[in-house]
Amino acid sequence: MIDQAILRRPPVLIAVMCVAEVLAMTGFAAYWSLLPVLQAEWRMSNAQAGWLSGAFFGGYVLVVAFLTAMTDRVDARYVFILGAALSAAGLVGLAFLATGFWSALLWRVIAGTGLAGTYMPGLKVLTDRLPEARQVRAVAFYTSSFSIGTAVSYSLAGGALEWFGWRGALLFAAAGPILSLVAIATVVTPRKPEAATEERGHVLDFRPVLRSRETMAYIMAYAGHGAELFAMRSWIVPFLVFCLGSGSGRELDATLLATAIALVAVVSSIGGAELALRIGRVRLLTWVMLATFAISVAVGFSSPLPFAAVVVLCLIYSAAIQADSAALTAGAVATSPVGHRGATLAVHSTLGFGGSLFAPALVGVVLDVAAPLGGTTAWGLAFLAMGSMALLGYIFFLLVRRRPAHGSTSG
Repeated sequence: MIDQAILRRPPVLIAVMCVAEVLAMTGFAAYWSLLPVLQAEWRMSNAQAGWLSGAFFGGYVLVVAFLTAMTDRVDARYVFILGAALSAAGLVGLAFLATGFWSALLWRVIAGTGLAGTYMPGLKVLTDRLPEARQVRAVAFYTSSFSIGTAVSYSLAGGALEWFGWRGALLFAAAGPILSLVAIATVVTPRKPEAATEERGHVLDFRPVLRSRETMAYIMAYAGHGAELFAMRSWIVPFLVFCLGSGSGRELDATLLATAIALVAVVSSIGGAELALRIGRVRLLTWVMLATFAISVAVGFSSPLPFAAVVVLCLIYSAAIQADSAALTAGAVATSPVGHRGATLAVHSTLGFGGSLFAPALVGVVLDVAAPLGGTTAWGLAFLAMGSMALLGYIFFLLVRRRPAHGSTSG
């Protein structure tokens, strides 16, 4: 039977969960991919466009703590199925009922709750069914599927826009979450959650996680990482359209390039996880988070350069941002209190994506305020703001983390 084969062969389970997550995310970047069209269609300012992007993460943060913590008490498989259904509902509602900023707001929030039910609960589905020795690389592959899902979503929405318009593109993207729901429901077997070594309080009792300095250090660093990552992904298509200049097909050209930029992150995330095993998580985080700040400045002020140079810098920036993603999540999982892995991932997601609620809007405000200085300066300051988010996360990492004995950097 398929179910028994999955339980006996961890690589099969890893592959199934990665594919399911990619399918669940086909609508994830649809709004960003369609943003140059939607901003004009809905007559939004840059700040409004940023807030609508952030509303997605508002929905995520609103429910992720509860949904992910519940996976310590019920099978995470059921939470994933619920999340996939919400993702599809958010996309369908956005396609049929959104006519502007305010009417789109609710559906963006609902779509965000869908991601809350799939991403981290999906990771819990995976880690609950794997031996501990297989979890580090499994986490790297699964978190990398997030970037694959992002890339697929960019290209799917951008391509569908040419054929079906923006409403049709959203409906086309809604098929992915439905397929992921069917896959998890039919292939992955139910499993009882791990028993806790200490008595659990209510479902939102995160005190064991908050007391773990090592765990919270990784979570705080992840918060800065997430804010930078999703600010970049929110605005990369408009930035590339600006660099390309006016002309027909520019939105499609930009979304295809954004797809390539997101795919680079897949290799970077897996490579970063392998490098962390060799040099230590702390050393990797130090190199990556300091480097991304410098690269963000270079990208932001690169618009006068030949477009090929801009694309290369964007590829390097995407790779740098994602290089520590798996290491941060693996660090939080590895240091989580026994029996509270779901609660750890709940805090990890809440704080990690919490900054993403405000980050795209902050970049939009910077663009609006700096507009009189010219497009090159405005985009330069916008990317500077993005890079500062990860730098702030690294500072919190150093402040919160308890120094290991004998100067170890293994993390």
